Amino acid sequence: MKNSAQLRMTESGVDVIVPVISELKGDSRLVILLGQPEGAKRASKKLSAHHGVKKVGRGLFVIHGYSESHAKILNLQPTMSFIKTKEIPSIRKSVAEVYSNRAFTIVSFSFKNPTAQQKKRVERLIRKTTGIRLRSGVVIFPLLRSKERRRILGFEDERVLLDSTEFNRLVREVGSNTTRWSRLKIINMDGENHITHAIEQTLFRNLHTLEEKTRTLREQCKDSAVTIKQLKREYTIQSRRFRELKSKWMLAKKLWLYDAEKVLRRTYNILLNTRRAIISEETRRLN
Repeated sequence: MKNSAQLRMTESGVDVIVPVISELKGDSRLVILLGQPEGAKRASKKLSAHHGVKKVGRGLFVIHGYSESHAKILNLQPTMSFIKTKEIPSIRKSVAEVYSNRAFTIVSFSFKNPTAQQKKRVERLIRKTTGIRLRSGVVIFPLLRSKERRRILGFEDERVLLDSTEFNRLVREVGSNTTRWSRLKIINMDGENHITHAIEQTLFRNLHTLEEKTRTLREQCKDSAVTIKQLKREYTIQSRRFRELKSKWMLAKKLWLYDAEKVLRRTYNILLNTRRAIISEETRRLN
């Protein structure tokens, strides 16, 4: 069989030149392996040996049809399964239906031999998206109706966060291979729990480094070898990063129905205490 390919640039399909077999048609589903790397590797190896299973990325498979052998493997490993859907439901649903009745877009990306600079650039891009990291190299985005997208995110020329299309394009520019699936619906029962866990892990990942750097900066106030100018410059960098993250996570309340305000307040207080320490140290040195 020829390995034909096609390019799509809309929300209705795959947004990259890829083999047609990577698409979701009929009873095929996209399966993402989660959990510990060791378990995911074992499950990946077993799945790859089965007929009707196509590995389309690290920990990502398109599975055609149903098989008990597939089910046995997947039941032993945390996974998320998606099928194509024609509908894009409104996000104005009850909390009980927060994710099961939503539509999503998945972007997977991979590098052959990524440089430190490429890794750093991608991390920055992820922080600036509306998406949530499901696993290494896989980000899930909420798919919104046009009116809701404009209402929540604003018009294209005024958006502060990247959507899946923009993220996909920018990651490719960094040098990554990417695949984008859109109009996806969760079909496994524990999918909602996995998304909630991914949100919490992404939030922790976003804020942890910032908090650690800010605490270190506060300790540096005691070091006379570090100038006030250096302290203020580093504080400005961390403060700017916090504002970027705050914009993302305040929108998360609308996009993901997840309230990050308490955690953001903790990070803000760490920044505020550090700012006070810098001002106090500046006054002490002037005297």
